[in-house]
This record gives sequence, C-alpha cells and structure tokens, in this order.
Amino acid sequence: MVSAFFGGNTKGFKGFFVFRGRVAAQGGQPPCWNRRPADITSQTHQMDALSKSFPGREPQIAQLLAYFRAAPYPPAVYIRGGPSSGKCAIVSGLLGALRIRHALVDLVECYSSKVLFELVLNQLSGHRVDPAVGAPFAACDHLMDFVGQLGRIEDVDGSVVVLRHAEELRKLEANVLAGFLGLRQLTRVRVSVVLLSEVAFEKYYHKLNLSEPLKVHFPQYSMEQLLHILQLDFPHAEQLSAVQVDREFHRSYLSVFLPVFYRACRDLSELRHMSRKHFAQYCQPVLDQQLRAQDSLALWKRIAPIFNAATSVLYLRVSSKHPGQGLELPFYSKYLLIAAYLASYNSSTDDKRLFMKFHGKKRKTRHDIERKNKPSAHLNTQIGPKAFTLDRLLAIFYSILEDKVGFNNHLLIQVSSLVQLQLLSLASDECSLDERKYKCNVNFETIQTIARMVGFNVRKFLTDFSHM
Repeated sequence: MVSAFFGGNTKGFKGFFVFRGRVAAQGGQPPCWNRRPADITSQTHQMDALSKSFPGREPQIAQLLAYFRAAPYPPAVYIRGGPSSGKCAIVSGLLGALRIRHALVDLVECYSSKVLFELVLNQLSGHRVDPAVGAPFAACDHLMDFVGQLGRIEDVDGSVVVLRHAEELRKLEANVLAGFLGLRQLTRVRVSVVLLSEVAFEKYYHKLNLSEPLKVHFPQYSMEQLLHILQLDFPHAEQLSAVQVDREFHRSYLSVFLPVFYRACRDLSELRHMSRKHFAQYCQPVLDQQLRAQDSLALWKRIAPIFNAATSVLYLRVSSKHPGQGLELPFYSKYLLIAAYLASYNSSTDDKRLFMKFHGKKRKTRHDIERKNKPSAHLNTQIGPKAFTLDRLLAIFYSILEDKVGFNNHLLIQVSSLVQLQLLSLASDECSLDERKYKCNVNFETIQTIARMVGFNVRKFLTDFSHM
C-alpha cells in the first residue's frame, strides 16, 4: 500500500512510521494557536455572526460545525460549489472561530507538487520565508519527503489542511491526490484535509483506489438569498451615493437590479460589482431633483436601458457605452475570440462558403431571398450563441488569420485563458469523451471593436450580413 502511494519508490522509507520526533519550526516560532476548546459562549456568538454574514448557508455551516466541533475530525472532507458560493470564506471563518490550526493553499498558485508541499509546511509550522534567502521550512521534492517533514512539526495533531481549487490536483503527480486523501494513514498524525472544488468528486478519475471523503454541497444562491446578501452591502452603497439614501431605497434598487442580471449571472462577486457600479446612476435623477426617491417606477424606466446594455459586458470590466476598448488581449487571442464569435453565430453548413476562397458558385434559393427580409429579431446575432467544437474554432481561426502560424500549445493555453476570463464558456462536460464544446459570451458591439483593433471586417463573415 505504501509503495502504491509513493509510486513504488520507498527507498529510505523503512522505519518511518516509528518516527515520532517533534521539532520547532525553523526560521521562526510556531503560531500561537490555542489548542484548548474555545469558550462555548464566544463560539456561539462567532457562529451566529458567521451565519448572519452568509445568509442561506445555515445548513452547510451546521454540517461543517458537526464535523469540526470536537476531535477527532474526519480524515477528509470534500466541499463542492460554484464560484462565489462562500466555500472558502465559511471554512476559514469556522476554523478560526473554533481556534483550529489550519493551512489554506490555493492550488492555482502551485505549478508543481513541490510548491504545494512547502506552502503547507510553512503555514502549519509558522515558518516565515525570508525574501532574501527564500528557504522554506523544509525542501520537499516528493510526497514521501512531505509526509516525513509533516511529522516533525510541533503540535501538528488536530490540524487541518485546506486546499482551494482542488480540481488542480488532477494535473499533478498521480500519487498527490491519493496521498492527501490518505494523509492520516500515511503520517499516523491526526491531520484532516478539506478540499474545495467546483466539480463533483466523481470527476476525479484515478488509477488508485481513492479514500471516499465526506461531502458537503454548496448549491447556487436563489434570488431571495442574493437579495438578502446584497442588502448587507448598504454601507458601501451609502458611500457611493451623493444623496442621502436609506435601506428601503437601496432595497428597491436591488429589487429592480437583480431580476435583470440574475438571468445572465449567478456569480455573487460579479453581481456585487455591477450593483455598486450602477447604484450612482440610479440615484442620479434624485440628485438632479428630476425625480423623488419614492418614484420607483420612474427610476426603473430611467435605469432599465443601462441595465440591459450592461448584461452584455458581464465579467469584461469595460464600459457598456464603449465595449471592447478597455479589453486588453494578446494578438492571437483577439483572433481566437473573433473566430469563436463567428462559430457561435454562423451555421456550420455555411463555413465552406464563408471561409474558403474556391468554394464554387452558389445558386440563389428561396431561403436566400427570405433572408434579406428576415426581421432583425430573428437574426442569428440576436437569437444567442450556439455551441461549437474546438476543431471548428481552430479551422476558422486559421482561415481568417493572414499570418501562417503552426499549431502549438500556446493556442490551447489562450483558449483556456478566454474561458477563465468568461469570454468563452464551456458548453460540454469537462470529462466528456467527445470533443469539448464552447460558446462565445461577448456581444456584437464588443466583437466589432476588437475586430477594428486588428483590421478585420467581421460583418463580411457573418451570415446575417454577408448577403447585403
């Protein structure tokens, strides 16, 4: 079993499980954690404050509290939820309230397992890395080194290791995920591991038999819960407004803001950003004394066109009046985004006619004649994006790009970056055996601005306009 975890390399491992020595942290004193249970009254107040800060998460907080209220803690807990669902903040707040020593590591920052192991050891031991030297608590090149060094930390029993973006573990060595899930068995130390992820645990396909962790699900917030959470932002909204507003005025603003944006976005961070951004515009007629604060219907009519325009630039952090101007992308990423837009808003049956020079003559059909008279509401650019495969995206990219560029990993990395920027969205299962499918999230005005930056006529390659 040990050789399976360590990839068959157990050299120097003999006699490890009888090693029970403890040493103080090198280069600094260990953190002053109170190992005694927290005062019951203080703990109850902190839990109540945590529940008030995260409305709608009372069941999840109660479930986690049942796991970590008293030792022994579970060996591994897997927490799944979408972005901005409160996973990390609730786990950190709960462990802090219970005074449990823990290490919090974001796996996006860990480009190798060596970096991951050293960050965990530095936090659990309280070791502060000197920028001039850069020496960690201990160098760990392999999982075996990490397991051995973890046993050297003083009073490590009862500690918790929290790993954000746990799906990144699948990109590391095969034994890292299995090693963290079975960390208590390997070290003989009562250390718990909490994995935070956005994907289901069933997506962690692995050759080794993984220990099944306890699972906690953080579902998406409902509209009522989001309204309750955004109301907590009133002190910040009060500072943004040039007029004196009360909580009822802020609530009426959120009641017209949320139904518009909730259909396009469920991300709490993005919704909070957009609500703060447009609150001053909502208050402007009251500031100009054109309307009263009680004229909710008139204020809604003023702000509705601004809301509708802003939904098309979600996640872009650009102005809805000049979309695309503040969007800085690499040269080839701009062409990839243009190709994605063309793939989303053109039928695959028209690709040969649009993107090949010698496609042959095409006779006019009744469909072409009716297309000229097609109402604007039925245009492809008005209906919405359709899914496309990666092969089709790259084929269009190479056909519209004048430079001859070979296929390489940099193009795939730029596609992944566009997905992370929410400019593209994944329309297929991440672990699907078929090709991945994507959708383009930017609107026509944004893609036109980006096309002008590279001198590309995007209207020429859209079926809605190519017949004109």
